[in-house]
Amino acid sequence: MRSQWKRLMWAALLSCTGFGATFTWYNLSKSKTHRNVNDKPLAFIGKAVDEIQRRPATRLLWQEVGTGEPLFNGEAIRTSEKGEVRIQFADSDRYLDLEPESLIVIQQSKGEIALDLMEGSLFVAAAKEGSGTGNTSLVLNSASGKVDLSKASASLSKSGGNQVDVQVLEGSASIKGKDGKDNVINSGNSGALGANGLQFNKADLQILSPTIGKVIYVDPDEKENLIFKWKGFPPNLKVSLYTGSSRKDLKEWSQITSMDSTSLKTSLPLGKPYWKLVAKNEETQKIMAESSIYRADIQPRFAPTVLFPLADAKIPAPKAPFDMAFKWQAGNETSRIVLEVAKDPALKQKIATKNFTTEETFTLPALSEGEYFWRMSSYYEGSEKPATGKIQKFTITKAEEKVVPKDPVQIVWTVPEDKIQFYLENPKLGLSWNGTRLEDISIWRLKYFEESEDSSKAQSMELKENKQEIAVQKPGRYIASIEAIDKEGKVIGSSSPRKIAVAPLPLLPPPKLLPLDGGNLMAAADGRTDLSWEKIDGAKEYMLTISNKEGKELKTLKYTNNQTALKNLMPGEYQVKLIAIDQHGRQSEAGSARTLVVPNKSNLKAPTLKKIKVN
Repeated sequence: MRSQWKRLMWAALLSCTGFGATFTWYNLSKSKTHRNVNDKPLAFIGKAVDEIQRRPATRLLWQEVGTGEPLFNGEAIRTSEKGEVRIQFADSDRYLDLEPESLIVIQQSKGEIALDLMEGSLFVAAAKEGSGTGNTSLVLNSASGKVDLSKASASLSKSGGNQVDVQVLEGSASIKGKDGKDNVINSGNSGALGANGLQFNKADLQILSPTIGKVIYVDPDEKENLIFKWKGFPPNLKVSLYTGSSRKDLKEWSQITSMDSTSLKTSLPLGKPYWKLVAKNEETQKIMAESSIYRADIQPRFAPTVLFPLADAKIPAPKAPFDMAFKWQAGNETSRIVLEVAKDPALKQKIATKNFTTEETFTLPALSEGEYFWRMSSYYEGSEKPATGKIQKFTITKAEEKVVPKDPVQIVWTVPEDKIQFYLENPKLGLSWNGTRLEDISIWRLKYFEESEDSSKAQSMELKENKQEIAVQKPGRYIASIEAIDKEGKVIGSSSPRKIAVAPLPLLPPPKLLPLDGGNLMAAADGRTDLSWEKIDGAKEYMLTISNKEGKELKTLKYTNNQTALKNLMPGEYQVKLIAIDQHGRQSEAGSARTLVVPNKSNLKAPTLKKIKVN
């Protein structure tokens, strides 16, 4: 018995020694990665979306990286399935955007920064003149030569093998092959850099619309709001649009209308879908030619939100002529706002047309009594068509002499602005507020309307309480305002408009089995398998499904925690997948199935799955 205890103590001592040595080695190598104070970072993480990892040149393990962290010579950066990262180069305004499921290595030597694109795609922005780039050039390394990107904005992608697609969006890129010869790709052209050097296999095809590399702003309520135009496809071919959430799963998009042989129109979901144009023989459906794969950034565009005056407002003027103040709220990414004011509803007798960039107020002087009509429009970068608001009317009247309270009621919203209010079954708008001089307030008057509608169609209700939950017809963004009414029916205070977004409660994301490397799960020799998975916030329980190799479902189990142990599994291969169930009983999409392998060394005899035991 004593000898057995000695063996156990020696085993524990050796295990602790090994762990301590490994821990010490890891931290010492980590501290030496950039111990030289003369090492300067090549770039910094400008912004990161989802999971971003890097691997230093002297390390074997991947590490998570966040916004603001430096990147050094020889480091590799990779993005997850939904990850995006902007890499801002030091001492320059030049940057690159790495797209999802991409891997790149950054190195510096002999006055140049070299990019090795191992997988995926990226966008490189050209440096502006006078940005302080010095003599450092930016190149893409390839097995067949180098592409100098120092004077180009370009999109590069690598989906497999050694071929790299190069698309120059602005400027020009210089290619130097192994034979020492130089070639140039100018703005608007593209080519494939493969084992045989640069091949201009797509140089004759030009995408005229949408503009590659620019944000696409569309009217979300318009049925077909996106037009594709091109030139260079062989004649007598049927051109189709392929799109998808990644470069690997592009499928033909059926919701298109052909305008002519060089254009089509359609609508794509808002976000960042991938797309390409494919030309087929209409009889055989054989693909004869196709464009490069592009990534669009489709965003909605809206007219400015009118804050004052509202539709059909009557403005009492204390003196004539009257200086009229206009107030609005511009949308994000607008390049220009246009205000038009006229004496007629067709806006032909204009008295003012003003352009603004960042301003959100304007005072039009010396207006006399009478009716006026006005409209506001938003222009977005890269789009000549404005998002035009509705024509609204206001009337300037002579102000009546009345006693104005010295201290008007101050109304303060207690519901956050622009915070999405989620609902489960029916859309609801929850509003609450507080005010001063509550003893003088007889009733509250609540007005609300959907942002896309005319404010003249606002719903109105009178309330005793300073909160209300309103059932609305559909999700969207709503604008609400409150008026305080005294016992005589007079308005003694008004709130500022408050924008509230209403949206359905999203489903939980599918849980992922650990580890996340995507490899096979291995059972022990006795058939026992310890499983664990990512914990999903908001999940009430998890449902685990076990199937055989042919896909036949064998067992479905439910758990409240994120781990379990399966016992008595017979040798063979099984498919396991997970679903998360939220507090309302709704199921998420199933996560990717993982293969569970039970080795042939299992000593179990009963060929059945009915004896699975779960801890």
